[in-house]
Amino acid sequence: MRSASERMEQGGGAVLRVLLFSTVFPNGPQPHHGVFVRERMRGLPADVEVRVVAPAPWFPLVSGLRSGYRPPIAREEIQDGVQVLHPRSLSFPGLLKCLDGILMFLSTLPALIRLRREFPFQAIDAHFAYPEGLAAVLAGLVLRVPVTITLRGTLPQLAVFRLRRPQLRFALRRAARVIAVSESLKADAVALGIPAEKVRVIENGIDPEIFRPVDRTEARRALGLPKYGPLLVSVGTLSERKGFHLVMEAMAKLGKRWPTLRFAIVGGNGAEGAMEEELRQLAARLKIADRVVFAGPRKSGELAAWYGAADLSVLASSHEGCPNVVLESLACGTPVIGTPVGNVPELLDSPETGIVVERTADSLAAGIDAALGRGWDRERVRARVAARSWRVVGEEQAEELRAAVGSDPHPLPLPRKRERGDEEPAPELSSSLSRLRGRAGEGALSQEVRP
Repeated sequence: MRSASERMEQGGGAVLRVLLFSTVFPNGPQPHHGVFVRERMRGLPADVEVRVVAPAPWFPLVSGLRSGYRPPIAREEIQDGVQVLHPRSLSFPGLLKCLDGILMFLSTLPALIRLRREFPFQAIDAHFAYPEGLAAVLAGLVLRVPVTITLRGTLPQLAVFRLRRPQLRFALRRAARVIAVSESLKADAVALGIPAEKVRVIENGIDPEIFRPVDRTEARRALGLPKYGPLLVSVGTLSERKGFHLVMEAMAKLGKRWPTLRFAIVGGNGAEGAMEEELRQLAARLKIADRVVFAGPRKSGELAAWYGAADLSVLASSHEGCPNVVLESLACGTPVIGTPVGNVPELLDSPETGIVVERTADSLAAGIDAALGRGWDRERVRARVAARSWRVVGEEQAEELRAAVGSDPHPLPLPRKRERGDEEPAPELSSSLSRLRGRAGEGALSQEVRP
């Protein structure tokens, strides 16, 4: 991604400077962590310049307690010419999660102030409503810049918590614009009291040059897989939420009808879960261990080969936003069996692209059996998402960022009459924000605010 000065030298127009704020972003030890966030950034038009702050959740002595959990991350990286900062963000593991947003704001504010001295960003593009969204909105109030918040699959789960629900509402109301990656997430935001006209649905995208149909026999040969026999593939972090165990149980139920059926699990342990050993033990108990392949995490180009080698892609998640694994599979011409979460029903809205089933082993087994027993036109499967490139997504995102910059970054306080449990900050927080604003406001930032 070229710098602003390079673009202006080449005759470009005014550059929009944006800070991307998300804990979910690839890094050295976790190269596959949040690739979809980075891809959306890469899809932004040439007149948008981005720096990234990807806070690293931290607590003393917990790094490495289990495989993939909070690995040590460099404080700064350069990825494709883009500066990526990883300030530590204090986060109690498994406890006091209602404080994560405030702690992230306090932990990262010094880094944001330093960055703004050299890169005067005009908007903050936050991914996930909590804790990133809340932290970004509070930082925006201090630094006097508007914030956009992108809602992904976690909002419905967080909104049920009594102490986090008002924080979510506060963050979304204070954001200049809200982006939802599915219609269901937009409905969740509206249910929290956010005006529908403030929320725009922008689904994720794909790289059509990488994810496209390939010869199945050749893909299997390249991956060292048997030439014949049906193959299922599921992609994701090895966590309970992804439902790999349910697919394995469904596979066992189909043993008599599809005795050569194989299942490839593409993904590894991570912060959300580390179930590889548990899944291996389950495969042994179900007597299918010789037909389950643990492929480990793979880069995008290799993922395309796994989709291309498979007869079906299966997503058995308990919740999602706009799962890229579905988009990628469809782009490769591989039909999908998916659970009714996020925008999966919208993506699989035609019998020519896949089948939506309930999240049970029996339902998955029935869907897999039906799908394996019919023919699929791979070009028609691909046609559902072929036009949904990351460049298209980036243009839509840029429209929202420009709208946010053109709006009032300091909306008037909410009306004094509030429903029970509403989200106005406590007087102590409001006064603290006012003091911080005075130190970090217009013009040069005060040296009194130190890291």
